[in-house]
Amino acid sequence: MHIHCDRCGFERVYTGAQNQDGMPCVVCGLGRMRNGRPARGFTIGADFRPVPHDMLVPNYHAVRTGTRSTPGDFNYFAGIHGSAYREFVQEHTSYVGAFTNLLVPDSEQFAWLTPYTGNKHNRTHFTQLALARVAQAKFVDNKGRLPRLIEPFVGSGQIWLNSACWGKAFTGGVQPFASVVAGDLNHYVIGSYWTMRRLGARFVDEYLKLAKAWDADLSGSFAQLLSDLQHGALALTRTVEDPATAMVTCFKYIWLVNRCVHGTKLSPTGAVVATCKNRTPGELAALRTQERDRLGAVRDKVVGTMFDFECRDFRRTCELAEPGDIVFMDCPFPAFSNGLVPGDAVSPETADSRTANTYGTGDDGAAFQKVIVDVARELSRDGVTVLLCNFANPGLVHAYQRLVANGVAAGDLKYYTFTYRSPATTTEAYQLTVIPGAGNRAVTAGPRQILADWHQHGGDDVLAGEFFAPRQVLNETEMDFQLQYDAQQERREQEEDSDYEPQ
Repeated sequence: MHIHCDRCGFERVYTGAQNQDGMPCVVCGLGRMRNGRPARGFTIGADFRPVPHDMLVPNYHAVRTGTRSTPGDFNYFAGIHGSAYREFVQEHTSYVGAFTNLLVPDSEQFAWLTPYTGNKHNRTHFTQLALARVAQAKFVDNKGRLPRLIEPFVGSGQIWLNSACWGKAFTGGVQPFASVVAGDLNHYVIGSYWTMRRLGARFVDEYLKLAKAWDADLSGSFAQLLSDLQHGALALTRTVEDPATAMVTCFKYIWLVNRCVHGTKLSPTGAVVATCKNRTPGELAALRTQERDRLGAVRDKVVGTMFDFECRDFRRTCELAEPGDIVFMDCPFPAFSNGLVPGDAVSPETADSRTANTYGTGDDGAAFQKVIVDVARELSRDGVTVLLCNFANPGLVHAYQRLVANGVAAGDLKYYTFTYRSPATTTEAYQLTVIPGAGNRAVTAGPRQILADWHQHGGDDVLAGEFFAPRQVLNETEMDFQLQYDAQQERREQEEDSDYEPQ
């Protein structure tokens, strides 16, 4: 006789005398155990690794984009200063040269706010591969319990949306997370998630009716809606009492973001700051078609995902994390710097962390970066696994690697920090650092496997230093083909809107 969870698919042989039908699932904590064996499910082995059988796995093929790069293509490796930074990157990190050249399939399907800072690098194959592998290891460290995904800076949700879509492709069909807990200081995006949940199938149609009317007078509507949202955040504090006003306020925000030039910002009062991008009636009609598809895709994931989203400071969201959880912090970035910082520096995260004003409603400079490190340190001590994404400033690299515990040898710290180029510029380098958290042996052992999986899926051989090795000399035919391919990919990249255009 078998018993199984009606939500996550966990099953086991049932031999007890007590009737356990209806009992909470010990794996996901959300479903209920039911008598019988499902057509698809998974068991848990002696080592707490899930063993799936006949589970649905998404048809996943990473999409290659962009051109082949060399270190000389990037300004941060140029000159004497850049040469020293290159040595630092090679010695202290694992540089993933093709990080932004391999994307998840249909990478734009959840881009419901475009342009919106904080999207593109979270839609890469590597980010989703790393997150899924860490989730699998965390499951083992949790002794057979699914972790929750905690996002303190959730923004437009590109991390959790793509994980909800593609995570099972890396895990044999087993969902990587039990649920999502998220926060953000942007009232409009949090309000939009809850409006999607409340309206369900009606959300897209209700939005498009207003969008079409506003598009009839693009410049006039843009100015009026900007004025309407001077104190728009206040309307979203009364979502329960006045859901109709909250709904229209969210629609105004979505419409403004998708019709601005380089992306919106928020003032301290919650007002939207943006510049209108001129479009023809045909271009606006095409944009509404795009919005129908993308908003519909996001709505479906919102309705189908267990989540707790709230407008709150990131520290409050992190306070909700438990030892069995994974916190993914796609932090507000300071200004990029490739200036070297001594490894023994006091509070290295504050070195060269100049304010870039990307947070929208707060300072993202040295003081804020120190708070992020302090919070991550406390989480790690409690056993929470933390993933930190930020610029690959040497000071930030040192600060994050100090948080990697569990007796990791100094020479192995480089395998916990993955560095890569910006999705849109040649002047900035990023990092993704895995902090296993105290007591998480499986997560601690995972980074080298992430690199091996990356190579197996078509990425560069990071362990062999492929990106920094001399390029193979091509013959005349191969060179001609490569030039044509590079030109084609470059044109494609130029046609795409960048999420990281300067504002």
